[in-house]
Formats: sequence, C-alpha cells, structure tokens
Amino acid sequence: AVVSTQSTGVPLFMQSKRVALLGTLSFGAVFGMLHYASYLVSGSWSYLSSVYGFILLVPDYTPNIGAAWYFFSEMFSHFTVLFLSVYQLNLILYAVPLSLKFPDDPPLVIFSLLMVLAMFKPYTSVGDYTVPFAMLPIWAHLSKYLQQSYIVAIATVVLTLLWPVLWYLWTHCLNANSNFYFAITLAFVLFQSFLLSDIIFAKMRRDYAREHGVESKKVDDVETVVTLN
Repeated sequence: AVVSTQSTGVPLFMQSKRVALLGTLSFGAVFGMLHYASYLVSGSWSYLSSVYGFILLVPDYTPNIGAAWYFFSEMFSHFTVLFLSVYQLNLILYAVPLSLKFPDDPPLVIFSLLMVLAMFKPYTSVGDYTVPFAMLPIWAHLSKYLQQSYIVAIATVVLTLLWPVLWYLWTHCLNANSNFYFAITLAFVLFQSFLLSDIIFAKMRRDYAREHGVESKKVDDVETVVTLN
C-alpha cells in the first residue's frame, strides 16, 4: 500500500474512497441487473413484495428461533407500525457507527453486522448464525481479552439443545406453551449479544494496550515487546 501511494502520488485515504466508490457502484449495477432480470422472468415487479415486503412487514408470526414472532404476536395492533419500524431499524442502525469506529478492521464490522442481522432478523434460521460463528477463529488473538467467552459458549450449547426439546413439548406433547419456547429464543439472542459486545470490547482493550501499555507487536516480522510509559 505504501509503494502504491508513493508511486502514484495519491494519498492513501483517497485511494480508499475510490475503492469504496467503485465497490458501491459495482454492487449497485449488479443488484439492478439482477432485479431487471427477475422482472423479465416474472413479467412484473410483484415479486418485490414477496421477497422484501414479507421480511420488512412481517405478516407471518410462525414460531422460529428468532424473537420477532412472539414480540409482534403479543403486541397491540395499533402499535405494530411503530414498533415494527423501530425493530427493523436495528438492522441498519449500527452499520455507520461500527464502520467509523473500526475503519481498519472490516472483518470485525462484517461479523458484527451479521450477528446483528441474525439476532434481529424477523425470520431467523440456523444458517444466519453459521457464517458469523465460522468467523470466530479470526479473533483468536483476542482470547486473553475476552471476559464472557466461557459463559457464552456453555449457554449457546445448552440453549441449542433445549430448542428442540421445548418445541417438542409445546407442539407435540402439549405440556408447555409458547412462553417456554420464547424464553429459550430470547435467552439465545441475549447471550449472542454478550458474545458480540465481548469481542468488540476485547478489540478495543487490545488496541488500547498496544497504544498505551505493554503488548507484543511484530516489526518487520520480528516479535517485540513495546512498553510505553
């Protein structure tokens, strides 16, 4: 990156803006072409309501591993629009703050947004958690800064095992009700929020230690210890 900056004479932040702009335009072009192709195949734009409207308006309250189905089914109908807007706002609310806070760590931003999406998505599935969980080894270097990893790991395993049990007791044996199943889903979302916040704060603690304390750094591929007083 340094060689490229010196050879072209373009500041690094300008290059980053160009890359971001090019990526945004490329995504918009591909996104638009795919939608136009869908319009040509279906013959109308009605598919938009089935693809996006179904997720945004949440008309179906079928129980799943998310928390939205119970939340909206128990709500008074005249408050639905207000709370639905606030609920859906969580899916995009954290994108800008996280990007500004960690501009040098895009994987962490992507992981955080995927976790938020999995927690607040109206129709959550197990697949929504597989990608962020698969990214966890990326932050193995933050392990000594994590404070809740053991509790979160145990709770995730236990709650995952309780999901099918309480579902069976509710829908087949009729020995439980929706409150039991919802408690499991709510607890799972809660502990995943603990995991996300723990990784973010571990990243911040490590950055602070590297700038103001004692932390090992690699300088020219040589491990050194830097002490700042």
